Amino acid sequence: MNKITAIGVILFLFGCAPQVKQQEPIVLKKGEPIPLGDQFWTLDFTYFYKGKEIKTAISQYDHRRDCFEAMFKMQKEASKMPHGSGAGLCKKLFVDGQERTDKDRLGFR
Repeated sequence: MNKITAIGVILFLFGCAPQVKQQEPIVLKKGEPIPLGDQFWTLDFTYFYKGKEIKTAISQYDHRRDCFEAMFKMQKEASKMPHGSGAGLCKKLFVDGQERTDKDRLGFR
């Protein structure tokens, strides 16, 4: 019965959460600068010890593949530590109209 009550409270809280409004698209006038997205892939990697965060490392890479290879290398290093683990996220902010290049593909080089 307590589990059902807890689930009910959680669902009620999520139902009362404010709704996220979609942003209107940005319309540029002639002569205004075009907004640029990120130029690099950013790796946010977090090290854990016994399930608790101990440190976070942030680094940047030109190629998406380099970012993922570094993340996997860091995961292996973190798992060598007793009771240690790690998780990372490779991300790059793209804006509307920004073209993807060969650097943005994950494929083999």
